[in-house]
Parts: sequence; structure tokens; C-alpha cells
Amino acid sequence: MSKAFRFKFVGEDVGLDEDETLQDVDPIADLESVDANTPHLLDLDDILCSLPSNIQYNTIQLDHSSNGTVTLVRRELFDIRAQLMAEDTHINEVSTAGLSTDDIKPHIYEGGFKTWECSIDLANYLLSHSQDLYQNILNPCHIVELGAGTALPTLFLFHLLLSSPIIPKHPRRTLILADYNPSVISLATIPNLLLTYALTSQLIPPASGDLEITPALLSSFKQGLTHRNIHICAVAGIWGSAFASEMSLPDEPHVQSHTSAHALILASETIYSPASTVTFTTTLLELMRKHNERGTNVRALVAAKRVYFGVGGGVDHFLNLLREHGGEAKEVWATGGMGSGVGRCVVEVTRRA
Repeated sequence: MSKAFRFKFVGEDVGLDEDETLQDVDPIADLESVDANTPHLLDLDDILCSLPSNIQYNTIQLDHSSNGTVTLVRRELFDIRAQLMAEDTHINEVSTAGLSTDDIKPHIYEGGFKTWECSIDLANYLLSHSQDLYQNILNPCHIVELGAGTALPTLFLFHLLLSSPIIPKHPRRTLILADYNPSVISLATIPNLLLTYALTSQLIPPASGDLEITPALLSSFKQGLTHRNIHICAVAGIWGSAFASEMSLPDEPHVQSHTSAHALILASETIYSPASTVTFTTTLLELMRKHNERGTNVRALVAAKRVYFGVGGGVDHFLNLLREHGGEAKEVWATGGMGSGVGRCVVEVTRRA
């Protein structure tokens, strides 16, 4: 069995240590040959019905000098662990890994219960460009987050969608959230969307607390999505060709004929291992190709550390793979490096024509 490894964390959840080292990982494992989760869609209603009667949450503050501050909410890690321990149906090797002190267990648990540093970077980057993004989401759009986990970048965009006024006929907006582990989507990703709805609807204060899960709340959540024509799609499983096929979107004539339709693909901390970076890169470019064929204006943003020590992954390896497979990238944000800790950046990916 693959050994686990740990990132160094400040606090229980968010990884903020600048000198993390990844250990005991096989960087050349062939992920496509691993008997891992077969990609499959998850049912939103089933996930919502499986939530406990009460969930605990905390907040993260995004801040930008020109665009102000935004408070995001996410389920507490200890609350997720409490549900895992309370429900025997969830106790398996994946859940046991999520309960342990190991941050990642390759091919079993990919760390989605915790919030990683670069996801905060990407969410802040989106805040810094919120005015342009807001104009895009007034048109038909698809927002895809790969390796979503706690999904902070998508939570920010969901906040924008919910904050927009309700009009008689909203264009279709689709949120697609993907993670290796279905338990992560069920226990972290979707609950965080529900919490975001509750905060935006002023059902909870912008401070740590708890949310009572009632039939009335779930009904209001689903009605709110319907009124704004927001569709949520959850996909679990390993990256690769089967994953890209599962992510294929249904035909939507109004999107195909709408010249202002947009697609935004997001990812953070997905390139720490060279083997998984190969699969991630080809999957990302395949999803972009599919959107291009639909006539959609597509862009991708990937947030990562420049180097993942002890594993071999990092931005340079990712950029080389992009060039080999017909992609290009430009750096749009960066911090750190040169004696001030591990460098981090956000790159924008495009496909060569």
C-alpha cells in the first residue's frame, strides 16, 4: 500500500507553512493503472439528504485593496470527522485516511477535507478580478473546479452568482465540482455551497458558528438555484479519459449559439506529484478542447507552489507538460520566493490553435 505523507500545517485546516516537505510518495506511480475510483456523477439530492441535522462552520476572509473584502464559509474539519466517526456507512479506507493526521494518502485520499494554501490564493485572485467575472456570469457560463475539496474558488464565484439580482430569465449557469473522493464532495464540497447560500441569504452571521439543516433550508436552497438558473454537478473519480468523458456536458442549444458563453476551469494544489500532473494536464486540455468545440470561450486558472519539495512536482514541470501536449500558460499572479519562502503563483492556461 502507498505510504501516506503530511504537509506541515499552521492550525488544523489551512496549510500556511512556507516550508512544507512531501515525504514517502512514489512520484512515478502510474495513476491510470491504479484501481482507483471510477469517475461517476453524484446526486445532489442524495448528498443533501445525507447531511446531519447541524453542521459547524468557520470563515475565511478574502481581501483586495480595490474590490473590498468577502467572507467565505466552510465546514469545520472536526465536524466532518465527527460525522465520519458517527456513521458506520462512511467508515472505509478513504474515511480512515481523512480521520488520520496524514494530509494525503496517494490513490486513496487526496486531502480534500482540508483547505490548501493555493486555493486561498486563487480565491483572492478571483476577487481581484470580480468585476470582469461578474460580467461573464451574467451570460451562460460553466465553472469547473478540478480537485475541488473545500472549493474556496468556486465558493467565491457562487457568492457572486447568489449576490446578483434575480431577473425574469437568467441564462443557465453550471457549477461542476470534481474531486477524487466522493466522501469529500458529500461531506465538504456540497455542504460548503449550502453554507455559502445560508450566509448570502443572511441565515447565518459572517462568523464561526453552526447551521441547522432543516427541510425548509434545503427546499429554499434548491429553489434559490432554480430561480437563478444555477445547476450544480458533482463528479468523483480519478482523472483521465474516462473522467473527461464523464464531465461531458449535455447539449444546450442556447449555450452553443450564444457568442458570449464562457467556461472557467479552476484548480489549485493539483500538480504536487509528477505522475498525477501528467494526467491532470492531459485531462485539463481535453476539457478545454471540448468547450472550444462547443464554441465556448474557455480559460483555465491553476494555482500552485513553484516547487513541491520531496516529490518533484511543481510549476516548471507543469509548464513543460503543457507545451508537450499543445497548451500554453502565462503567469498572472505570484508571491514569495527569493528568500521569502516557497514561491506560489497562478497561471492562466490556453490551448494552441
